[in-house]
Amino acid sequence: MYTLLLLFIFTGSFFWYCSSAKVHIKPGSSFVIALIQNKSRARLLAMAVLGLSWLWTMYLQGVLSGTLAFGAYTMGFFSLIVLLWPYRYFQWKQLTVILLLSLFFELFVF
Repeated sequence: MYTLLLLFIFTGSFFWYCSSAKVHIKPGSSFVIALIQNKSRARLLAMAVLGLSWLWTMYLQGVLSGTLAFGAYTMGFFSLIVLLWPYRYFQWKQLTVILLLSLFFELFVF
């Protein structure tokens, strides 16, 4: 559950990052290019994904704890994206492997 929740928060944070006018993103995948070209759609998509993630966090942890945890998760992911994305440290293949490994551990080990 938490792996998918953190994936949604990361996705919403990345969409919000792509909607910024100050960010100069080098051309990458076609999906990222489409987000860069339409900033309002990226921001709307980011708000929808982050809103659903916030509700999901409140469902899992309670209203107050979920809100505080969501704030901490969001700040962490925004910091990671702002610091590491310009240096191309994130590769989609690596993120997919990390996601699959954490899903495996969450479902089968814990």
